[in-house]
Amino acid sequence: MPPLSQTLRSTSLPGFVPQQVPVLALPAPVTLPGMDNSFLVNPWIRSPLPPINATVDTLRQFNDGNQQIPQRRLLPIPAPSLGAGMGTTVNNTTVTGTSSGASAGSIGLTTVTLSYTSPFLNVGAAATQALNIDSKSYQLVSMTANGACEVRIYGSSVAQTADFNRAAYAPLAAELNNNLVTDVILDTAPYVWNWQNRCGANQDNPQANIAYLTVFNTGSIPQALQISFVVLPLETTS
Repeated sequence: MPPLSQTLRSTSLPGFVPQQVPVLALPAPVTLPGMDNSFLVNPWIRSPLPPINATVDTLRQFNDGNQQIPQRRLLPIPAPSLGAGMGTTVNNTTVTGTSSGASAGSIGLTTVTLSYTSPFLNVGAAATQALNIDSKSYQLVSMTANGACEVRIYGSSVAQTADFNRAAYAPLAAELNNNLVTDVILDTAPYVWNWQNRCGANQDNPQANIAYLTVFNTGSIPQALQISFVVLPLETTS
């Protein structure tokens, strides 16, 4: 086998000539808008535009290129002015009516306070009561008790009976029990609860001015619970 020095060629084979590859030139840089400005900007020049409603809160400014002076400004559209006869005047009139036998100062909804005192309850025992309310529907505002307790209010006696054996903090059985207006457990003094959006309505047939109440003694000693409700009746009795 011939050595490598005799195998390598110093010249090209007949018919083969080296090709000269041209050197590619880089493309010219692209000039972005606002970078080829040759004029000088006067930041204090005033525009001969008519008066507009542009303020420091509505005027938006943008810089072109690396200059620190805003060269573009976006102005809000001026509010159209109404010509003569194009304006509209709206007069709001409030009409207040009074029912027969009522004075003008007694119109409107007024909160009432309902008080309930349970019999002497052992720990874990419960008592039921039908509270008379001056309305078939009402909004609960606040509640105050003299001891730890759980208070449940229902829209019907059927719902009250069906939910009597439910444990505290347990949810209602899905699709089985309803008509529960509220369920509040007071376990820390002062025993006060304030509602913000809790409304109830009697669901008897026919409807009656009654809210069905169930009270559990959740304290550590037997006691007679005294509970006070602030309620807003949503219907007038007239």
